[in-house]
Amino acid sequence: MIDKKMKTPVTNRGVITPIKQPLIATVDWFSCTFRNVKDWREVCGVLCLDSTLFTEQDKGRNGYKKSAVWQSIVICYEGTSDMGVFVDLSGQACREYELTFQKTGFSWQSFFEYLLGYDINVTRLDLALDDMLGYFTLKQIENKIKNGCVVSRFRTGRNFEEHLLATGETLGQTIYFGKSDVMIRFYDKLEEREAKNYALKHDIDFWQRTELQIRKDRAMKACKIISKGGELGAYICGILRNYLSFKVKGTQKQRYKWDTCKWWDSFLGSAEKIKLTEVHPYPSIIRKKEWIDKQVVSSLATVYTALDDDELFFDYIKLLGKQRMSNEQIVLADEFRRNEISKNHLRKDMFQMIQELSEELKEPESLTEFWYNHELRNGIQ
Repeated sequence: MIDKKMKTPVTNRGVITPIKQPLIATVDWFSCTFRNVKDWREVCGVLCLDSTLFTEQDKGRNGYKKSAVWQSIVICYEGTSDMGVFVDLSGQACREYELTFQKTGFSWQSFFEYLLGYDINVTRLDLALDDMLGYFTLKQIENKIKNGCVVSRFRTGRNFEEHLLATGETLGQTIYFGKSDVMIRFYDKLEEREAKNYALKHDIDFWQRTELQIRKDRAMKACKIISKGGELGAYICGILRNYLSFKVKGTQKQRYKWDTCKWWDSFLGSAEKIKLTEVHPYPSIIRKKEWIDKQVVSSLATVYTALDDDELFFDYIKLLGKQRMSNEQIVLADEFRRNEISKNHLRKDMFQMIQELSEELKEPESLTEFWYNHELRNGIQ
């Protein structure tokens, strides 16, 4: 039985750890084509993205000759005359794109409603339910497959495992059902995150993902349902019920008459109540910086001002803070530090804010000159 209790923090920093949600519904991949668009910069305008942040590349995908890339967001162009411009948001790109929601007021629901006003064709949409409590395990699904206790519209399922040959240790497992327009997969998301050294937002001991990948007409239909305020959890639940059922072995010849496993019924029943969210168990440096802007910066400024603007205060903050960084925070900082595009984008935003505030507060010219030189040194002009 999985322990669902949150661990007590070692020190009291005045922050209460949020209660873990049992299920989180997310958009985990989105691809679409803008049919009547030739210039990829026009698509940036539609998506509320700054085209100057993108790097153009002489390679594309899916038949497009070129692409423009920023972080994990990819826009492909220069296909045939009828191919338009293709936008591809992977799972990580969806997390990065969600940061624009804070500036635009969008959610995935309003974003899809807005986007469907354009001449687009949605080619892929991945929807996920993240289970943090443990409704069922991959081993339970595997056993049901091997014992012939799966009733499905699919003929076959696939169980993929990766092993470390030196020890035989399992590095990851994914169970697939379906192909083509509809695919369902189950895998251990926590194991995947830990293998890639991702910093996790909360103390998590279980994180299993149920993922629905849909393409073509079904993907467009799903976007329309979400855009109209349709319950995402109920939509995913309906697809899962339609394609899969895990049974308790019975005596009847017709397997569909066997009782459905309680853990599967419980999972689907919970899924019906889950709404689309942009809340995720792993953070970003940008989110941390925005939290500092809202919650901490005025307190820091108060102490700094009280010390007659003594630069000693910043040395104190820097050294004390680094000494108290957790391993997860160190990993998060290192990941961001290796991403030059993200790093320089954040620097540029901070520099622009400094310029605006310096003019507003009439700071001395020496301060503006200092940050101008800092900008030049870091190549973010």
